Amino acid sequence: MDKAIKPEEIKLKTSTIKKWLKRSLVLLLLITVVAVLWVEYQMRHFRGEFTEVIETTDIHFLSGEYIIKDVHLLNPEGTDMLAAQDVIISDGMIKQLGFNLTTANQLKVVDGKGMYLIPGLMDGHVHLTEDSNTLWLFLANGITHVRDMGGNDYHLKVRDEKQQLWPDVFVASEKVYSTQWYKAWFMEWTRTRIALTKAEKAAEIINKLKTHGYDALKISSGLKSSDYESLVRAAHQAQLLVVGHIPNNSLPLNEFLTMGQQEIAHVEEITKAFSREFGQNIAELNEAKALEYLEYVKPRSQEVAKIIKANDIHVTSTIWLIESLPKQKFTLVDFLKTTELEYMNPANVEGTPLTRGWLPGHHSYASGEYWLETAERRAQLKLFWDTYVKAIHIMTRALNDHQVNLMAGTDAVTTGVVPGFSLHDELQSLVNTGMSPAAALQTATRIPGQWLDKVKKEPTSRHAGQIKTGYLANLVLLSKNPLKDINNSRSIESVIINGQLLNRSQLDTILSRIKAINKNSRNQDISQYTGLEDQ
Repeated sequence: MDKAIKPEEIKLKTSTIKKWLKRSLVLLLLITVVAVLWVEYQMRHFRGEFTEVIETTDIHFLSGEYIIKDVHLLNPEGTDMLAAQDVIISDGMIKQLGFNLTTANQLKVVDGKGMYLIPGLMDGHVHLTEDSNTLWLFLANGITHVRDMGGNDYHLKVRDEKQQLWPDVFVASEKVYSTQWYKAWFMEWTRTRIALTKAEKAAEIINKLKTHGYDALKISSGLKSSDYESLVRAAHQAQLLVVGHIPNNSLPLNEFLTMGQQEIAHVEEITKAFSREFGQNIAELNEAKALEYLEYVKPRSQEVAKIIKANDIHVTSTIWLIESLPKQKFTLVDFLKTTELEYMNPANVEGTPLTRGWLPGHHSYASGEYWLETAERRAQLKLFWDTYVKAIHIMTRALNDHQVNLMAGTDAVTTGVVPGFSLHDELQSLVNTGMSPAAALQTATRIPGQWLDKVKKEPTSRHAGQIKTGYLANLVLLSKNPLKDINNSRSIESVIINGQLLNRSQLDTILSRIKAINKNSRNQDISQYTGLEDQ
């Protein structure tokens, strides 16, 4: 017969089990907290939050009232250079323009003879990290305005409390996605997205964005039709601009274009819609189907460009990035050698345990499938990406044919896109599609300057994008004429931001200091891509 278990033994065992469960729960909680903190650290590291900021207090820029003498000046339309012009700058504004100006006071003189003055450039699609050195990269490349297309509280603070020499920042919200309620918190924490769990909550999201001071609502491709319609309706009521992607849903493209979204964030968003209309997975193309698809795109692009123009929709380009994708996927090492990799934050280049970077073996676009696929499959993937790029070129030419308001944008700091330098690549890509250098330059000056006027809270005294009396003194002095060759946009001698002038030597100092900080925080050698030792 089994021996009866005494009550005190039962009590002891129960107590032991309770202690074990409590300790297990405490251990589980501790592991969870450590895991959450580790993930949070990795995300903050990747965002550049811990990056050392360059020293600039010893850079003594030209300020106050001064005159630029005898310079070639881009006319307000952006079509011609006016010779032998003088420009008086005062209190951060363009005070006076004209030929052989005289002044009552003895002004400091900047010799502009043989040089070319253009408005400060704008990159219409960037993703600012929390590495403020990125803002200096933009400025050193003549970019005095950026549109952040996925902002948060940090970027709003940068916009509102910006340093004297930082570019002006336009801040759109993070992308809004249709999301199941049980995924919402995780998506917002790890994916920098705004979760919309049902259409009825659209007005609540818009009101929060408006209260926080965002300049625009950013639409994602991952929105249901009903959610998209509710968001746009609420944004219009709140007078909040609507920018971003084309929802990947059952909403027909022609109908989408009449619903009031003021800007499409990439030319490729339009060609993606064409792919859906075409009705076949173009990733499975053969040569015949590729040609058939492109023949579909040609007339359709003309139809759609006409509708976009009629509805006054702006389109941001980001063409160079798409052109780079076949190179990043199939010839990555050669591609990296063409980038200004040494200026890019190592956290982004090297990636983290949670996030892919730019280097072989841990690359965002050239993942394992591109290295491990058969030669036949690689050839098919190459055909897909080449066709993808050709479709975007066709669409861009159609937009230009119908004089759609195109704005140059790069998607910096997306993989392969170095902030600042990449805008000049983008301008060259636009010229390669058939635009004149003058038209391409307008996509980064006059047209986005007029777009900024759409922001209701922007004071009228902060007009930009043209060289006109009363406009912001955000300007770039070049040694070569960009209307002759768009690549001359790189020939920067001075950058003027809010009337403060930095010369070439000072810009080089800024760049060298960024390079030095990156070198000190780098964990992987990149000298094979830069040709520089100890990088």
